[in-house]
Amino acid sequence: MPNTFANLDVPTADGAGAPFVTSALGRPKTIVLSGPVLGRYVVEGSNDGGTSWDILVDDTGDQALFTSRAPGIRSFDTVVERVRVRSSGNNQLPAPPVIALGAPPAVASSSFGVLDVPAGAGFGAPFDLGLSAGAFKTFVLRGAIPPGSRYSIQGSMDGQNFQEVILFTSDQQGARPAQFLCRFLRVQRDAGGPAPVVAFGCEGIFEPTGAAAAEISLPDAGEGATSSADTEEVLRQYRVPLALLSPTALRVTLTGESLGPEGARKVTYRVRAGGTVDQPDGDVLLAAEDDGPGNAVVDADSAPFPRPSPPSTLIKLTGQGDGSNPAALRNFVLLFHP
Repeated sequence: MPNTFANLDVPTADGAGAPFVTSALGRPKTIVLSGPVLGRYVVEGSNDGGTSWDILVDDTGDQALFTSRAPGIRSFDTVVERVRVRSSGNNQLPAPPVIALGAPPAVASSSFGVLDVPAGAGFGAPFDLGLSAGAFKTFVLRGAIPPGSRYSIQGSMDGQNFQEVILFTSDQQGARPAQFLCRFLRVQRDAGGPAPVVAFGCEGIFEPTGAAAAEISLPDAGEGATSSADTEEVLRQYRVPLALLSPTALRVTLTGESLGPEGARKVTYRVRAGGTVDQPDGDVLLAAEDDGPGNAVVDADSAPFPRPSPPSTLIKLTGQGDGSNPAALRNFVLLFHP
């Protein structure tokens, strides 16, 4: 998809021009004014279908405001569904100036929505952005905010633990950008009066058109050893996004170098899924034995198991000695594959 270059509708009388839809455009936008200005021209954005509008604001704080003292070129990072030009004090101009917009295509589909604002002090219902929302977001709050009021926009990875990412304390603060990666959004209100509208635009993430990944490899060049000679202990643990893999059935392969003295032994290494962090529990996906002697290569492949559906799976590599020898493994790789 090529870049977009378009002249925005500039009204000849005070008021707003016809909106220009920008939902398919990327976040970098350049706005150029050419021509005379008597009053001011403001470029506004909306993320709720054109009901609520506010001036575009870059993450540096620059506003999309053109006056007789400040014509020229402005660049903004913003994700908005549509833009329009508002004229104020330019009725005496014989012809309006040209206000042009240039922007690249969006790398992926952006998402737009309206957050739940509670009727009184408290938290609105969380909005689930799903798994394809990018880090860059633009928020538009429209409505009267009495002095001393606070509207906190909060983000969360899990829908339970939220942190503030942007704060509105007065009206007409603009279409404000913020960059943070999260899955859930919500509004915390500490204000009286009617509830304002809080809308957002969020860029998408680029997802290749080909098939999803078929395997995940977890190499470790270090060494892990049990502290006892007979108790199963966790050597390594990971949160692995196995749900992103394309195969519906997976195997796990463990390869590595098991360390031990000359002579027979029977130490065991296990790959477990789930259970409690730091504990040698959960489902056993694979068990591999090292019978020695000396340093020996461990190479084992599991039986097929269903691909997990949660966003991440707790995977633990454990070792258990034979009563005389601890389990020690180095230079190992865990490979999840079809």
